[in-house]
Amino acid sequence: MPINDMQRDACKRASDAGLPFALWRDPFGRSFTALISTTQPENEPVFGDQTAPGFVMAPFDTEDGSQAWTLPADVVISDDGPLYRDGIALVDHPVSTAQRRITDPAHTPPSALRTPDGESPDPTDRETYMERVSRAVARIRAGDCDKIVLSRIDPRTLPEDRDLLDLAEGLAELHPHAFVCLVSSGPTGTWLTATPEILLANDENGIRTMALAGTQWPEPETDIASLTWPQKIIDEQALVADYIREAFAAEGFEDVDETAPYTVRAANLCHLRSDFSAPAGSQEALGRLLGRLHPTSAVCGMPKEAARAFIMEEEGPTRRFYTGYLGPRGLNGGTQLYVNLRSASISGNQIFLHVGGGIVEASDPAMEWQETVEKTKTISAVL
Repeated sequence: MPINDMQRDACKRASDAGLPFALWRDPFGRSFTALISTTQPENEPVFGDQTAPGFVMAPFDTEDGSQAWTLPADVVISDDGPLYRDGIALVDHPVSTAQRRITDPAHTPPSALRTPDGESPDPTDRETYMERVSRAVARIRAGDCDKIVLSRIDPRTLPEDRDLLDLAEGLAELHPHAFVCLVSSGPTGTWLTATPEILLANDENGIRTMALAGTQWPEPETDIASLTWPQKIIDEQALVADYIREAFAAEGFEDVDETAPYTVRAANLCHLRSDFSAPAGSQEALGRLLGRLHPTSAVCGMPKEAARAFIMEEEGPTRRFYTGYLGPRGLNGGTQLYVNLRSASISGNQIFLHVGGGIVEASDPAMEWQETVEKTKTISAVL
């Protein structure tokens, strides 16, 4: 289902005024939701007893993984129409002039979404990335880490005739399984995402997360049930599952259900995944669990601190919000946080594809480079 006219106009008005906005489509969802903030986001705890609805976004490298930049849900537009924030509640009428302007049909929006200027990170060429993989393998063989997740940046020029809203709509059509999102604010920059991975979801049915690791890129007609996985990937996925299991136990969550690993398709890629679920906990316990999970070993490595130190040494701060998390908080009866994978940052007419992969002792630098090439296709398919 396409982005509706009210959502398009609201996002254009917000962008034109320099206001934050987020637009997303849930996995296998049939419609988009647009959220507009009339103020800039603040860094605050994601979970709490008196938190207002909003959209949150956290970077990869953060002192407290339970805190994120929060775009207040001052205006939320679904296919059922607009709602407006009044304190921590959503009501059916504007309570401020700023809210009213977002949905006022008399306030003509610009013809296209304005793409704000942001950071322009340096690209990573093939030789540089392969050398980085070799150094990671050497560090693993020395016993410092079991796994290190590396990333790189592939810049492209945005087509002049493509609006970012059209790109988000195209991604949603191509990737029905994914959480598809376009989000923009001053502190976060502008990001386009089609991620397959839940970090932490909480609603009336309890909490959910997943261990997702390993990548193959079979031919489109391949029956994924026939795929086999090398021991390298089985071990890599098991490291992620082990860490999640330990995080639940450390924060006192009981009756945790876990599925056996199984193969899932995500766009042109396949991954090995196992699912975790547990009864809902207190807001305080959820905050502690989130802080322990982020960043997961699926995007960082194991042991986490040693892997993160290597990543920062090699990559510096170039990831920013790539491999962080993002998603709606306190909307539709729950909070859904997704790992910011298969994503791109945008500045002016440039789009920077962020891709990466998990490195273990058996990793081959050339194969790891090719894995990142395959991962660029998730976003580049709509460029």
